[in-house]
This record gives sequence, structure tokens and C-alpha cells, in this order.
Amino acid sequence: MRAPEPRRVVGATVVIAALLLAGCGSGEEPPPPTTGTPGSTAAVTVPADGVTLRSLGYLNGPVEQFTLPRTAVVSATVDQTNNVTAVLTSPPPTDVAAYLRRALPATGFTITADDPEALALTFAGHGWTGSFTGSGTTSAILLRPA
Repeated sequence: MRAPEPRRVVGATVVIAALLLAGCGSGEEPPPPTTGTPGSTAAVTVPADGVTLRSLGYLNGPVEQFTLPRTAVVSATVDQTNNVTAVLTSPPPTDVAAYLRRALPATGFTITADDPEALALTFAGHGWTGSFTGSGTTSAILLRPA
């Protein structure tokens, strides 16, 4: 068996190094997860029947301030710096809406619109705006930076 030519070894090394460096992206670090309002240290008391977004595994959004019912079954999530979404299959949307009507003001959010017939709420607080909607057996919460 012949040993590889030194030029081929050097060439292959250069190609591998170039590919590895290209795979590293632009060199910019991704933005850190966004949690609440920058500099906000307001302590929030989580309702006894609630859980924080952080305890559900979220990294972005008002993860310590926004809560869902403890019995929430999350079937789909989006966890990005500019969009946090939770789709719930349980409890029923009417129960989630009732929980949010009670929990949002207690955790520092202001309800800005409430349509009980349409099962729709909008709210704001901790540097975020949000909406809730429910239909049938499913409900969804969407949070975006204010």
C-alpha cells in the first residue's frame, strides 16, 4: 500500500478546515433567551393551581411571570425570542380562560380585551403582549415582545 502524497494530505486538511469553519456560521453568537423585561426583578407569586412557562421547559418569554393551569397538557410549542406559543389540549378552553382571567392580574399582566363568547383574551405585561383563544377542545396562547 502506497502512502498518500503530502500535497493531497495538505489539500484534504485545508478542505476539511474550510468546511468546519463555514459550518460555524457568521461568527455571531445567537441572541440569549428573552425572559421578561430586561432588568425586571419583580417577584411574582405563582398561583397554587398554576405552573410557570419555565417549569414547562420554555426558555424565552416571561418564563417566571406567565403561568398556565397546573393541569395543562401542552400539545405543541414555539419557544423563540420573538414568539412564544403554547397549544393546550387540556383543560377545556373555558377553564383555561377562567384561569387566565384570575391569574393574569395576580401575576402582573393587564387584560386589555376579553370576549367570553368568542373565548378570546388579549393582555400585556412584563414587556410582552399576549393573546388567548379557544375552540372546541383546544386552546392556544401566543406571547410576543411588546
